[in-house]
This record gives sequence, C-alpha cells and structure tokens, in this order.
Amino acid sequence: MRTLFNCKECVDLLMDYLEGNLDPEIQKKLDQHFAACPPCVKFLDSYRACSEMAQQLKDQQVRIPLELENRLKAFLKEEIKKV
Repeated sequence: MRTLFNCKECVDLLMDYLEGNLDPEIQKKLDQHFAACPPCVKFLDSYRACSEMAQQLKDQQVRIPLELENRLKAFLKEEIKKV
C-alpha cells in the first residue's frame, strides 16, 4: 500500500482536510505529502486563505460586473458538463 498521496489526490481531499473530516490515517498521509511537496503547501495556503475570505464575505452582498458574472456562469456550466 502506498504511504503518500499524489498531488491530485491531495487537492481532491483539501476541503475535508481543512474541516478536519478525514480518517486519521488519511490525515497522516496528507500531512506526509505536504511535508515533502512545497507546491501543494502553497496551494493549501491559497485554498485556506480563499476559504477564509469567502467565509468572511458570506453575509455581505457583493455586486460583481455583469460581464464577470456571465463568464463565471458559463465556466461553471462547462465544468458541470465534464462531471
């Protein structure tokens, strides 16, 4: 059995990792991967910061430009089709 996850597997588990919802063995394997993979640590830090900002903004109403809103909706529709 492998001891470390690859980078994609780590990214797929980030939300559960940050929320503390992982089995302790999986958490340990992710910690091992992060200890050996600076790019994943940078991504984790960015993901964590983005999540914290979103949490702070969740009760605020933010207006985004219509063009950005349309581009974001189109992007999300395309991503959903891939799933």
